[in-house]
Amino acid sequence: MAFWVDETVKDVIARKEKKYLVTDYKTPSGRVHVGALRGVIIHDVIYKGIKNLKKKADYWYGFDDFDPMDDLPDNLQEKFSQYMGMPLCNIPSPDKAHKNYAEYFADEFTEVFDGLNAKPRIVWASEFYRAGKYDKAIKIVLDNAAKIREIYKEVSGSVKPKDWYGLQVVCPKCGKIGTTRVYDWDKKEVSFICDENLVKWAKGCGYKGKISPFGGQAKMPYKIETAAKWFTFGSSVELAGKDHYTKGGTFDVARKIALEIFKTKPAYGFGYEWFLTSGKKMSSSRGVGVSAKEISEAVPAELLRFLMVRTRAKRTIDFDIYGETVPLLYDEFDRCVDSYLKDKESDLGRAYNYSMLGIKPPIYRLRFSKIVYLLQMQRTNIYKYAEEEAGRKLDKNEMEELKIRAGYGEKWLKNYAPDNYKFTIQEKVPLVVQKLNKIQKDFLMEIAKLLEHKKYQGEDLHQEIHEIKKTSGINPREAFSAIYLAILGKDSGPQAGWLLASLDREFVIKRFKEIIN
Repeated sequence: MAFWVDETVKDVIARKEKKYLVTDYKTPSGRVHVGALRGVIIHDVIYKGIKNLKKKADYWYGFDDFDPMDDLPDNLQEKFSQYMGMPLCNIPSPDKAHKNYAEYFADEFTEVFDGLNAKPRIVWASEFYRAGKYDKAIKIVLDNAAKIREIYKEVSGSVKPKDWYGLQVVCPKCGKIGTTRVYDWDKKEVSFICDENLVKWAKGCGYKGKISPFGGQAKMPYKIETAAKWFTFGSSVELAGKDHYTKGGTFDVARKIALEIFKTKPAYGFGYEWFLTSGKKMSSSRGVGVSAKEISEAVPAELLRFLMVRTRAKRTIDFDIYGETVPLLYDEFDRCVDSYLKDKESDLGRAYNYSMLGIKPPIYRLRFSKIVYLLQMQRTNIYKYAEEEAGRKLDKNEMEELKIRAGYGEKWLKNYAPDNYKFTIQEKVPLVVQKLNKIQKDFLMEIAKLLEHKKYQGEDLHQEIHEIKKTSGINPREAFSAIYLAILGKDSGPQAGWLLASLDREFVIKRFKEIIN
């Protein structure tokens, strides 16, 4: 089976278009959570897969900044509640460095995915509306309001009133768009009311009047707007979170509107799975979940991109930065790099290929979990240890990778690592060793004797420890617990062989003998 990106690209190419436009959109209503990155990267790899086949392609990432503010992060409730219902692009920025509220949040997110080597053309809904790009679509929507109401009822079961026109205008009195309802169209202007009780999250001013719906004075709701985007720009590919692709959902409605109202081909797409943090779905407007910025500072860009690429789009990603996600992700990343270096066309090799940031992969990479443990061993020089493990001097690329991993290892240890990854080499014999039995003490004595004869590399020592364990007949749990209690004062820790090999040999021998005596 081909890698999932290649499978998807094959389906897209089957459309046989002269040029392929890949599009993705996001409402910048709050600090953008890491889950939204999944859409950015999925569309990016599809775009690059099309380009790799020498086909013409563009990739647009749009910010739907003309959407109304319908929710607020807790920290902005007091200051910004007065703007509820207004277009995001017309609301002031929380700081002085940005033009408006939408740009304030969009800018941080753009910076994050730019660092992940996703560089789409950034487009803004407000600019499209104001430039009249959607005027033709808006007229078609108003002229076919009755048919669109039928489509909503047929596809999603949503019954719209007979005077529902699938459009909202910016109220010229209060500036809100989320509270207005268009109820008539005379082919030049729409009649509307800024309804006080249209929605629960904002209050309309009650103004009634007529206005031209063109030139950025009105916008279409999401489902209709999705079809209008395909019609206006000729989108070839547009995926979305699985909630939008449910039966009768956003894209079912949009597809039928595209075909029957706009007479255009719907974009290719499917619903991708959630990006969860510790099992919880995230929301930008409510500030729920880990932000993209926070995660991008906690793990290197290539690893974060790899996470999005390695996992099939239709599988859930559950990212727990406070658990073992990061060390395990590094292990899988290294597995894919090794496969890429042997066979670029292998399934794992293709995963790394789409994850690359344009840097040649280092041949030797010290395992991240080892780095985390070594950082806690004051007597150990990580760079010296790495060269001993590699059996040679590291090249520039390998040394740079090691520095990056060590830097992120320190951050992860300090801010996120679970207790089982943390330890301290005990300078004095821990009191807990008093509970060691004779078999455990004899086991430690055999290891001490072994170390007296020669210096071992980690893996070799680990094998010798296993041989001693087999010969003595000691229970595996009791055996390794004895080592960890003696050195760390706790009954678990990193791989025993390289833990002991990374420490001063005389220190280990002396410690074990002190415990035995």
